[in-house]
Amino acid sequence: MTHTAPERASEPGRRLWRSRAERRADAARALIDEQRARHQAERERLETETEHARLRAQLDEQATTAAAKRRDQRRTLRQRISLAVVLAAANIGVNAAAVLGQILALMYGLNWEWWQAVPLAVVVESVAVNVGYLAHDKMIKGFSAYGLRLLSYAIGVGVGAFNYSHNSGLTETAEFAGVFGAASILSPVLWQIYSQWRHWESMREQGLLEQRPLRFPLLRWVIPSLRSETWAAFKHGVAEGLRSPDAALAEVRAGNATGNAERALRIAQQQLIAVQSDALQLSLTHLTAVAVTLPVEDPARKRFALLAQRFHPIIPPLPPGQLLADSDPTDDPEEETEPETGEETRRPSDQDNDAARAWVKQSITRRKTVPSAQAVADEFRFSKKWGWERVNEAKKELAAKGWTFPDDGPPVSPAVSRKVSVPVPAAAVNGSTNGNAKGGA
Repeated sequence: MTHTAPERASEPGRRLWRSRAERRADAARALIDEQRARHQAERERLETETEHARLRAQLDEQATTAAAKRRDQRRTLRQRISLAVVLAAANIGVNAAAVLGQILALMYGLNWEWWQAVPLAVVVESVAVNVGYLAHDKMIKGFSAYGLRLLSYAIGVGVGAFNYSHNSGLTETAEFAGVFGAASILSPVLWQIYSQWRHWESMREQGLLEQRPLRFPLLRWVIPSLRSETWAAFKHGVAEGLRSPDAALAEVRAGNATGNAERALRIAQQQLIAVQSDALQLSLTHLTAVAVTLPVEDPARKRFALLAQRFHPIIPPLPPGQLLADSDPTDDPEEETEPETGEETRRPSDQDNDAARAWVKQSITRRKTVPSAQAVADEFRFSKKWGWERVNEAKKELAAKGWTFPDDGPPVSPAVSRKVSVPVPAAAVNGSTNGNAKGGA
C-alpha cells in the first residue's frame, strides 16, 4: 500500500507565486527602508551644514579677531610714529640750529668755507648726542645709565658755551648767539627725554611699569563722612592693583558689611555664653542652698562640694545656720512690693495665709531652712511684712510641735521626728514621749 499524498506534503514546497500578505509585507519593508535611507541622507546633510556653519563662524571669528588686532597694531604704530615724529622733529630742529651756529662761527670768525665748516660743526654737535644714544641703549637693556647721561649733559653744556662764546663776538651772529648756545645745551636733553619715553614704553609692554593709582573726586576727600571710606578704598586699590574707583569702593563696602556681620555674630555669641554662664551659676547657687541642708555624711553633699569647687557658684556653699530668715521684715514695714504682672494689689485672704504657712512649714521640715520674708512675699506676690508674719506664724506652730529655732544654726526637729515620719504628738513639746505619757497615766 502506497502513501503518495503524505509523502508529497512532507516535501518542502516550491511555490511559484506569493500570497497577498507576503506582497504587502515586502512593500512595507521596502517603504521603511526607503524612509530610513531618506532620513539618513537628511541627517548627513544637516550634519554637513552644521559643520560648515561652525567652520564659517570660526573663520569669521578668527578674521574679526585678526582684523581687530591689525587695527590695534596700526593705531599703536600711528601713535608711536606721530609721537616719534613730533619728538624727532623737535630734536632735529634743535640740532640743526646748533649746527648752524657752529657753521656760522667758523665761517665768519675763521673765514672758512661752508664745505669746510659743516663737517666740523656736525662732529662737535654730535658728540653729546652719541653719548646720549649709548646711555639710551644701556638703559633699554636694563642697566644703569646715570653716568653716561650726566656725561652727555656736561658735553652739551660745554658745546653750548663754546657755541655762544664764538657767536657773541661776531657782528653778524651776535643777536643769535644765545639761541645757538641754548640749542647746543637742549640737544642732549631732548634726546634723553625721548630715550626715557621709549624706556617707559618698553617697560609697560613687559608689565614692569606700575599702573597709575586710583583717582577719586575731590569732594570725596573733602566731605568728612566720605573721607575714611575713600582712604580705605584708595589703599585697597593700590594693594590689589585695581584701576576702577567703583570696584575698589564696592569691595571695601562688602568687606565692611562682612566685618559688621562678624562683629554682631561675635557679640551675640558672647551674650549667649554670658546668659548660659549666668544660668549655670544660678543653678549651682540653688543646688548650694539645697546641699547645705543635707547631713554632712550624705554622699550627695560631698559630690556637690566637688562640683562647686570646679564651677564656683555665685553664692559659695555656706555652713549650716547662715541660710536663715530675716529677723526683721524690713526697715520700712509699711512698704509693699508691687506685683510683677502689673495688676492692682489685692488683699490676702485666709486661703492665702494658710497656703503661705503651709509653704513655710514645708520648707522648714523638708529643707531644714527658714525662708526669708522676701521669699514668701515673692512666692505669693504680697508685701514683705505679710511674708514676715506668715513666717512667724509657721515658726510658732512648729515650735508648739517641738521644733526649736536657734540663732546660730538651722531649725532643729524634735527627737521623734528624726526616726519616724508621722507627726509628733503635742506631748513631745513638753519634753515627754508617748511611752512616758502612757506610763504616767
